[in-house]
This record gives sequence, structure tokens and C-alpha cells, in this order.
Amino acid sequence: MSSWNLIGIIAWIIVIALLVWVVFNIRNRHLKLLVVKKEKITWKTVLTDLIEIIVVIAAVVGMLYACLFSNADLSSKEDISMSYKYEPMIIQTTDDGQGYYVKISKGNSHGNNDVYQYWVNNSTYNVSSRDATVSDATLPFNVSGVRISWPVNKFKEMDDKYQSAYVITAQAKYKKNFVNGLGLKAGRLATEYRVLRVPARSFITVSHK
Repeated sequence: MSSWNLIGIIAWIIVIALLVWVVFNIRNRHLKLLVVKKEKITWKTVLTDLIEIIVVIAAVVGMLYACLFSNADLSSKEDISMSYKYEPMIIQTTDDGQGYYVKISKGNSHGNNDVYQYWVNNSTYNVSSRDATVSDATLPFNVSGVRISWPVNKFKEMDDKYQSAYVITAQAKYKKNFVNGLGLKAGRLATEYRVLRVPARSFITVSHK
């Protein structure tokens, strides 16, 4: 764990301590009025209680948002660092001798995601179409619906090196800074997306579940 995440841990400790203090403070204030001073609870007391409760709620909501509900802006160079890995795929053959790099298992009509299967370093990998796409090297590079910057100029070099048959794995990680530390995200993986690059559509085979 990155030391930057200590900021978030300390912040949570402060929030919890504040919550405990408010609970005891409200209790003691009411007991002092009712038992010691034999007085009724006034609007001033109620208003003080409400202010303290609102402060605690705001602190808890703010920390929950920072830790659980804040979405990463993958285009932000201040908060996100990107890395790219390129791995050559191994060609497979169908029963009739047709070569392919990617096998697509189609989802059913109820909206299930397709599954892409490919081979790298004598190992088989399966990835959901939610986290990957297939790119035809004969067409302009385009990945729709994914807010990731792609080093397109690098692809020409990789196309030549791997004959346009390789996997691009893009990883976005939260940078180690104050904001990400507050949300306990510093150094953690924000998202990963893969592009399966094939020389042409003919190097894809499709099977239906």
C-alpha cells in the first residue's frame, strides 16, 4: 500500500473520532440541562445538536464519496498514469485449416457480453467484451466508449514488429498524490483495457453459445 493512503486512513480516524465526540457531546449537554440544571431543552440546544450532526454527516459523506463514488478521469495526467504493454499473439487453426488469432464466443440474446479468447506465450486467455475489443489493422484505429488515450503512433511500429497480431494492454493507475491518498486509491489500478490487434477480420473465428 502506498504511504499516500495514510492520508485517507488518518482522515477516517478523525471522522470516526468526530462522530464519537458529537454523540457524547450531545448526550452530556442534554444530561447537564435535564439532570444537573433541571432545565428544559431549548431551541438553542437543538440548533447546536443539528449543527454538530450536519458537520458529521458532511464529513462521512465526503469521505464515502472520495473512497467509493468518485470516478477516475482517465484523461487527467494529474491523477492518472497510463502504461501500455504489447504481447504477440499465437495463431491457431480451425478443423478446416483456417488460421485465426481471436475466437469470439457470442453472448445470448439477453445481453450477455461476448468472450474473446486468444493465445500468448503458450497460454490461453479469456476476456469479456466489456474489457476488450478487437482491432482490424486494415482499418483506422478506433476504440469507442473507452476514455483512454492511445499511443496510436506506436502501433505502426508494433504492427511491423508483430505482423499486426498482438495484444495491447492499457493500464490506468491512480497517481500517488494527496487527492488519491484521501480516497485510499493512490497506487491502485483504476482500470485495465485490452485491444486485440489482428491483421484482418479473416483472422477472427466466431462461435455461438
